[in-house]
Amino acid sequence: MFAFIYLAKMRILTLLTYRFEVFVAVGSNIIMMFATVFLWKSAYIGIDTVEGLKEQQMVTYSILSVLLSTILSCNVQNIINERVRDGQVAVDLFKPISIFVCYLADDVGRVISSLLNKAFPLLIIGIVFFGVPYPRTTIVFFAFIASCGLSFAISWLLSALVGMMAFWVMELGNMGRVKDAIVGALSGRLVPLWFFPTSFITVSKYLPFQYIYQTPLGMYIGKMSLNEALTAMMIQGIWIIVLLSVCALVWNAAKKRVLTQGG
Repeated sequence: MFAFIYLAKMRILTLLTYRFEVFVAVGSNIIMMFATVFLWKSAYIGIDTVEGLKEQQMVTYSILSVLLSTILSCNVQNIINERVRDGQVAVDLFKPISIFVCYLADDVGRVISSLLNKAFPLLIIGIVFFGVPYPRTTIVFFAFIASCGLSFAISWLLSALVGMMAFWVMELGNMGRVKDAIVGALSGRLVPLWFFPTSFITVSKYLPFQYIYQTPLGMYIGKMSLNEALTAMMIQGIWIIVLLSVCALVWNAAKKRVLTQGG
């Protein structure tokens, strides 16, 4: 545990040194937040509710979606790809701590840094300009926080699976971006799946993507009842177990393919 905390702390301190990168990220996210909010405001002109959702609920959904995107961004796929490409993954295997614990600690440090440097400033701007409301009850708020933690676990495990493909293809190329695009489209990050055709919604229930963004956001804006929220969190937990099992199987196969490149 001490090693995990130390690695996460080092990643936080490292990221804090790149202030220009933080300013650029915050600026781009502010533009995205304003663009999506005004898009939904335009869509609701002359309309009271759509799929049971009012304009303020969708505004809140959009703002929190941008906030979550800064937190749920996982770098593990890039780390694995770089370590495999450089041959350093063979060295990582001799460390006294699991390499995936190291990679997880690195991403947890990124999450904490993003929460402080990006998410909080965006939340303040969202409250000032658009008035993000509080959740209905304290229980809903804590359910939202817990669901966000489960969302991060699902997102991280999916990224780790994509990263481990590097053991077979040696260079992922744009595979990470493809994964991010799929998650963005099927998770409800850009457009909630409630607005999609019924057949699409039915299929999406059997995929892990909507449990990354739409599930916690649906809890916060009141789209879900407390029982529905608890059920959704149970499904999130099931997906974590499934993805963790798949990761373990893929990693056992990947270790047999480890080879050292370069000098």
